[in-house]
Formats: sequence, C-alpha cells, structure tokens
Amino acid sequence: MPSVIIDQEQKVLAKALQKKVGAFKCLVPGTIEYSRAVFIGNLNYRMAMPAIIVVARTVEDVQNTVVFARQNGVRLTVKNGGHSYMGYCLNEGGIVLDLEKLNGCSIDTDEMTITMEGGCIWKDVYYKLLQNCPENIIIGGQCPTVGVSGFTLGGGLSPFSRTYGLGCDNVIEMTIVTADGELVTVSANDTDEKKRDLFWALRGGGGGNFGITVEFKSKIHPLRDPHGRVVCGSLQWDLTNDEQKQDFDHVMDTFNTRRWPDELCIDALWNYDAAGNLQGGMTVIFNGTAKKAYELLEPLLKCGPTTNTLKQMHWTDWVHQAEGWDPKSEVYHHHASFIFPEGAITREVNQKISNLVKEAASHLDIKNGAQLNAPKCHVLWDHIGGATERIGATDTPFFWRKGHYVSTVKAQWTDPSKSEEAMEFIAKCKRELLPYAIEHKAAYLNYIDGTVGNWEEAYYGHNYPRLQKVKSHWDPHNFFWNMQSVRPLKDGKSKVIKNEVAVPSLDVLLNSHEAAQTLEWWKRYSVLVTPTDLGVIKSDEQAYAQDSNIRQHLIAST
Repeated sequence: MPSVIIDQEQKVLAKALQKKVGAFKCLVPGTIEYSRAVFIGNLNYRMAMPAIIVVARTVEDVQNTVVFARQNGVRLTVKNGGHSYMGYCLNEGGIVLDLEKLNGCSIDTDEMTITMEGGCIWKDVYYKLLQNCPENIIIGGQCPTVGVSGFTLGGGLSPFSRTYGLGCDNVIEMTIVTADGELVTVSANDTDEKKRDLFWALRGGGGGNFGITVEFKSKIHPLRDPHGRVVCGSLQWDLTNDEQKQDFDHVMDTFNTRRWPDELCIDALWNYDAAGNLQGGMTVIFNGTAKKAYELLEPLLKCGPTTNTLKQMHWTDWVHQAEGWDPKSEVYHHHASFIFPEGAITREVNQKISNLVKEAASHLDIKNGAQLNAPKCHVLWDHIGGATERIGATDTPFFWRKGHYVSTVKAQWTDPSKSEEAMEFIAKCKRELLPYAIEHKAAYLNYIDGTVGNWEEAYYGHNYPRLQKVKSHWDPHNFFWNMQSVRPLKDGKSKVIKNEVAVPSLDVLLNSHEAAQTLEWWKRYSVLVTPTDLGVIKSDEQAYAQDSNIRQHLIAST
C-alpha cells in the first residue's frame, strides 16, 4: 500500500505535484483555503492532516494526480461531499483529491436522464431539476451537501427508492479514472466482460475501491403529482406520557404489519425533544397528492400524534442540512447500522430501541434534543422495500434486497472524555439489535461503521468474492484503499462468506481490532480540537478561519 508523505520529503513532493497540476490547484495546511477544502463536520476525524489538497478542475487533473501519487508511492483519498461517517475521505500526510469544482450536470428530458460530474452534491442536482423540469425526480439524498458519487456508489437509499429503486439501480453509465490513470467509461451494455463487471461493481460496491468516478449518467423519473410536488412532514408522540406511548405502540404495530404502497415512505425515529424527553416519530414522504396521502395515513393519524407537520411542497423545500456535517458543527458522532427484514418492528424491538435511546441520556449527557451542537442520540428506521426488493440480490453489490428497513443508531457527544463510553454504548446497541438484522449481520455501506468486525459480510453478503475479483483486475495493487475497502484476491482466493453468523458478545464487540482502531483514532484526533477550543462559531468563514489557526498551531508545535 502507498505510504504517507513525511517531513522534508513532503515539501519536495508537494512542489513536484504543484508543477504537475498547477500551483493554484494545490492547497497546503495552515491556509483558510486548505481548511475549507479539507473540512468535515465530525470532530472525531476533523484534524486529519493531508499534506496537500488538489482541487481538480478537469478530468485531466484527476488523472495527473492519480499517476503522480502512484508513481511516488503516496497515499491518495478522494473527497466529494465529505460525509463519510468514518472520515475515510481524508488521510494523514498524503494527498486528498477534492472534486468540488467538477460539479456540472445536464438533463435530457427526451431520454429522461441526467449526466452529472463526479464532484456534484445533491444541492447542485436538485437546483438543476427545479430550474429545468421540476415535475421529475432523481434518486438522491435528503441532505443537500451529500456527494452524488459517494451516495450512489454506496447504494443510494432515498425516500423515493420504494417507487424507483436505489440510486445505484438507476445508473446507466459511469466514467472513472483507474489506478493507472486511464479514463474508462462503463455500462451494462459493454461487449467487454471486464468493463461489464466493473459497471456491476460500481453500482453499490462503494467509493474508494475501484477508481475515481468523474461522471455518472442516471435515470430521472416523473413524480406522481403533475405539478412536481410531494407530501412531506413529521408525526410525533411523547413517549414519557403513558397514553401517548400506547398510541405510538399501536402506530408501530400498524406500520409493521401493513403493506404500504410503493409511493409512500415512512421513516420511524426515536429521539429527544427540547425538554430532553424521549419521543417517537415518523417522517413521511409521499410521492403523490395531499388528498391521497391523508387517506393512506388515516390509520396512523387517528392515533393522536402531538405534532403533525404534513404539507405539500416541492422536494427542494424539504431537503435540509443534517446536523454534524456543516462548518459550524462542534460535535463528535458515530453511527451503527442494521438492515432488517419485513415485519421486524415488533413490540419487543420497539421497546428495546426506546430503552437504548433512554439509556443514552446518561452516557452522553443529553439535556436538550433540539439544541444544535449538543449531545444527542437517535435511532432511525429508513423505509425501503417496494422497488428495491424487486431486484435480485446479486444483480448489484447491494445484497440485502429482502430488507425493508435500514436502521442507524447515531450517538453524538461534546466531551472528548466520553469517547470510550460512547463506544461501549454503540457496542451495546449492536448486541441488542443484531439478533433481528438479516443473517444477524446485515448493515448499510453508506452508514459505514469502522467498528464492524465482519464488514465484508455485513455490507456485501455473498457479493464480496465477486467484488474481490473485480478489484484484482482493475486495482490489483490496492492503490485505492481504506480500512473497509474491498481487498484484491489473496493468492487467487476469495474470502469465505457464511450464510449466517452468531451474534457477537459484548466483549467481542468491544475488543475487536476494528473497535480498538476506531477508538484509537477518536482519542488521537478528539483532543486536537474540542468544542471549548472552537467557542461560539457564527459563520462558515469563521469556522474555516478557526480551523486554519488550530492547524497552524499544531504544525508549529510538531
């Protein structure tokens, strides 16, 4: 594997790279421009210090940077939206290729396709759709700053997936820069079998594995409402009130046992309100009219939610920045995921989740669930099924096609001394919920979790050996890698995948190599920048300036 750049060698290679791609495209630590380009919201990984950021403005810049990094044995990672839950888009002492400027997109309403450059974030794409054909939708994320490439390469779970499939199911063609620096375009119709295999691997096999995707062509779809509107909103129940808790139990029973139309997506959520009280809720997104939405939701609405914010709107009016990712973020956070089959939200599971979220208050010091940059915990059940389950388990790398719910536990804290306790809480959540996951292991790649020991099986199931074969052809020397990236075949042999695994004990979960490595990173980076160091941040520019000052201090002290 490539090494990181160190000491004087770092400066020499940085100058050589500047000559290769242009000095104005290369950013070094200690400048505000560098801090803006390298910034991620999670304090667990924010102070990773790449030696140089290359802000690519052309595909040729991407190719030149890849060739340079490979020839010089330098670590290279790629950053698009910067939403990697494990900070895998960054590295220590290497090169980060920032794709932010490669953000063009064009729409062909005759073919019902959209072509997007690899640096697009969903905000770019949704704005283009709104301006040109607001009656159509693409399978994208709810957070506007998530990168299109990371989202799609990792599967791409959307509120419209029940109607139209995952993001990866809708890709028609991709162009990537390979580990050799070559530009390759692939599709399902390629006559070259190796290219068809690569196209298969890119549709859900994850970013940072096979190359750098610089262009996508994907399908767009007409929304059911002729005016291009959807029905969005949330329903809430107070779980500290006995009557409300009973109502929520009935709501979850109904949600769990009924076959809902593909146009209706209902995400369940357990979290805290502003008073620090536990609440249960549902986020509803309906691809249709308000009248039809209320007809379908009547069994849930009659259970008396304390809050009902349902209204008809354009999709762009609903997408919102997720906490923990924007420049003003001052929190540490970690996520664990599970994929559950149909009928999994039983009373028993509902109660376990409520108990776990309630327990989080003491571990993370939760006081106000509505306050920004405060300790929090939530459990979210994303609603899939419908169109996603009508595709075969091996048709794309996303193996868990029988999944109906993709769940994530998010733990968020502000005290760096809480890292170990947060790790223990996450491990307990896994111990409690893995028995209900498909094959006791199914997890979602885009909710990547560095503490998962059997990540190859958890993310890819029986598709992992085929991914290894593709990796061995297109990147045999493992140039593109992170701690949970697809590995080339070892001595021509694939990893053996089991049909089902035993649920690990709490000790095994806590003492695994992966958990120890993640905790080591947390402890290393969390003390380099704390909420106390940051103070009150009022603007994005202030955040970048503060970040730059902290990095200058760190550089001066080493």
